[in-house]
Amino acid sequence: MDSYEVIRKISEAKKKTPAKVYLQGELDKIDFGDLDFFGSSVSGILFCENSEYQDFIKKNKKFISKHKVEIDRRNSAIPMADLSKYNCRIEPGAIIRDMVEIGDNCVIMMGAVLNIGAVIGERTMI
Repeated sequence: MDSYEVIRKISEAKKKTPAKVYLQGELDKIDFGDLDFFGSSVSGILFCENSEYQDFIKKNKKFISKHKVEIDRRNSAIPMADLSKYNCRIEPGAIIRDMVEIGDNCVIMMGAVLNIGAVIGERTMI
């Protein structure tokens, strides 16, 4: 992937601000619709876009006694890589974006950053 293709992919990608929302309250009284909710009638976790979270909280604040939101990126164009697809060792704390090629039997150490378009050969330590 050359630099022009990387620029094109980033500029054309839909920008996302995913939110992970921990909820507590009378959740059985809330209609979650198409939102990705996991939990019970009193507590749970909601995965959605930040804009959806903002609307959701305003609409349902009377049923929510406590909530905490985690946002680890803002207007991000390229998602993180699915680490399960690589045949190598990846230590906690390595940051690997999608569209990265990693050869077999590599070791990716804590603190390594592999961004879109990176190509790592077999048996390499980063």
